[in-house]
Amino acid sequence: MKKVFIPLVGFFVLLLSACGTSKVVVVTATPAIPSATSTPDPCGTTNLSATVKPLNDLTRQFDDYSALASNTPQSQLVQVIPPMQTIRRSAEDLSVPSCLEQLKKFQLQYMDTTIQTLLAFESNAKSDILNAGIAQARQYHQQYAIELARLLGFTVVVSPASTPSAQTPAATSTTPTPASAAITVVNPGPNPINLHVSASLTSQTISTLNVGTSATAIGKTATGEWVLIQIPGQPGKTAWLYATLIKFSAGDLASLPVAPSTP
Repeated sequence: MKKVFIPLVGFFVLLLSACGTSKVVVVTATPAIPSATSTPDPCGTTNLSATVKPLNDLTRQFDDYSALASNTPQSQLVQVIPPMQTIRRSAEDLSVPSCLEQLKKFQLQYMDTTIQTLLAFESNAKSDILNAGIAQARQYHQQYAIELARLLGFTVVVSPASTPSAQTPAATSTTPTPASAAITVVNPGPNPINLHVSASLTSQTISTLNVGTSATAIGKTATGEWVLIQIPGQPGKTAWLYATLIKFSAGDLASLPVAPSTP
């Protein structure tokens, strides 16, 4: 037993003496410091286009349906209004940064006014109510476009919209002004304008005046709410459109004679 114990003691002595002479290097691990990463500014110049895209995509979808509605018979508007309401709800639910709050405000005002005007038209509201709604929707759409351009660094030049003026005694003739007078109107947008067979919302739509298209104006109703034009590209054919939807590029409403409002 003693013979076994003595070698073991000697082994541990040698082991301890060896540990005493060796150098122990202690490596302390330094915690990795995460690099600072800045959160991209959604309103920054380089990111603003991408930030505004979801909101503007909804406006463009709504514009498409608005153009469709303007060319849809009154009895079929029930098929067009619900999708417009769906887009409007999506726009309201869309979260935007503070720099787009004003743009979103104009967007919702434009959508609300357009839908309300279409509902009023569907329920046979008076023409003055419809005219006011159309003009208000156009104004909100214009404000939206100006704000969008401002955010993206563009400049928008806005021409004042024409408004019906009071009828003057000189404009009482029932004979349309000859084409040589060159009283022209243009559709300033944002949507095509329906051309009616007579000065009535319920009358047949026979064509449209596209955005940016000009036409020769040859008459108006006694109240100045409707303007009679020569349909572009269709010689000898005329149609009626809302005076509040157009802009005079030559002449003015007061220069037009009163024309029969029915064919």
